[in-house]
Amino acid sequence: MTTADAHILAGAYALDAVDDLERAAFTRHLGECPVCAEEVAGFRETAALLGTAAAAGPDESFRRNVLAEVSQTRQLPPRVAEPAVPARRTPWRRRAVIGLASVAAAAAVLAGGIGIGLDQSVSDRPAPVADGGAVTSAPDATTVRTTAVGGGSVSATASRQLGKVLVAARALPSLDAGHAYEVWLTGPGAPRSAGLVDPDGSVEAALPAGTDGVAVTIEPATGSLQPTTPSIAGLAVS
Repeated sequence: MTTADAHILAGAYALDAVDDLERAAFTRHLGECPVCAEEVAGFRETAALLGTAAAAGPDESFRRNVLAEVSQTRQLPPRVAEPAVPARRTPWRRRAVIGLASVAAAAAVLAGGIGIGLDQSVSDRPAPVADGGAVTSAPDATTVRTTAVGGGSVSATASRQLGKVLVAARALPSLDAGHAYEVWLTGPGAPRSAGLVDPDGSVEAALPAGTDGVAVTIEPATGSLQPTTPSIAGLAVS
């Protein structure tokens, strides 16, 4: 099995859609590839959620946010440079594609009819923001700012009238390739992910009623469904 073959088996491996030889080879590969290890963990977490989530009809803003994020979330395996793969390896690739498609389909079902307590799907890139002008120029816009643990700052501009919040990071410390900054909306219930943000970037998100704060944590590069580390910045949103 080549390195490229190993990378594209993450989805099939997570769904146990590989044979014994493939399983043994990919298990060895996991010990040497942190990217695949994170992808497998994410696929398994999504599959587990399907078995435990309660059926609920999401509100329209949730659906719009998820569908917007789908177009920005990486669905393909990491690109690796290697010679062309002979045709005899096609069955490996077909099984991997089927496995990845199954996980993507499961995520689509989750977005269409099952609420899991997130306002947006987890993405490996923050939502694009031109300049945040609509939020910052809103008549009721309020901005708060705080210094982040470790350096840099985070600000949040909220508009209840528009139902949006613009979170901007400035000069946050650079992270290694395996980690990223994730923005959370806090209030009653579990924190809701607002997406990932660059050390000098911005992310705009819907502002659900009841949201009273914004927090930023350091998470795996692909994002988390719930915070896994203490926040480096916390802001109260009025």
